[in-house]
Amino acid sequence: MGAVQPAADRAAQNAVSLFESVEEKFPSETVGDNKWTKLMRGEKLATLVGGGMPEMAADLYSYLIRKPELSTPESRQALMRRLREALVKCVPIVGVCKPLEAVFSIDKIQRPEDKDYSFSRQGWQCDERNHARGAAWQDRIYLHNQANIDELLAAQKDFAWISTEITYGLYLSDHTILNDVDTELVVLSGIMIQNLRSETHWHLRGIRRIGVSQEDVEVIHQCIEILAGFANVKLDKVPRVADIEHEV
Repeated sequence: MGAVQPAADRAAQNAVSLFESVEEKFPSETVGDNKWTKLMRGEKLATLVGGGMPEMAADLYSYLIRKPELSTPESRQALMRRLREALVKCVPIVGVCKPLEAVFSIDKIQRPEDKDYSFSRQGWQCDERNHARGAAWQDRIYLHNQANIDELLAAQKDFAWISTEITYGLYLSDHTILNDVDTELVVLSGIMIQNLRSETHWHLRGIRRIGVSQEDVEVIHQCIEILAGFANVKLDKVPRVADIEHEV
């Protein structure tokens, strides 16, 4: 009889198989217009974190840095900026603790020369510029539906303020590291993996409104389902893109 494979090795192999299956299915040729979108998409990281597996961020990092494009400290630092930004954008979607757990798991395996010490939100102010940027991104995602949400939150002004100034102003409208499509991939994935009906509806609609095709959104949904199956998470409440297409 052969030696029994250690559990840690089996888990690592399972993670690689998972990431490969999602990567093979993802519509890389039509979603995103830059090498980073094709190399490191936020849907895997956001789904792992939102699905209760933040420690697997380390497995994802290990998987990615094996690629020849990420063989240098400079390229790995650039990767970390994108991973960190995806996790920052997960904070208003899933809370701060799971993204922090993901950060800690990556830090345990990073080489010192691969660490990135930049600070993307340094100098941020909750001012008119922030408000305008947040409102503009909300308008792109929600269009005429924003008025209905404003009405729902008219008696919940704290949440209306948080939505525009913090969720969208501070987090989601900042596209200096992740562009609009990358951002909405993170948001949709982080929301859908929580099996949230209304918010998934809104962001299926939103990702369509910023230009991702109906066919590609359906495949993205299927990729999230693969990750959800690995996490033993049910997605029985969320709509499909075909269900919301008439609203786009």
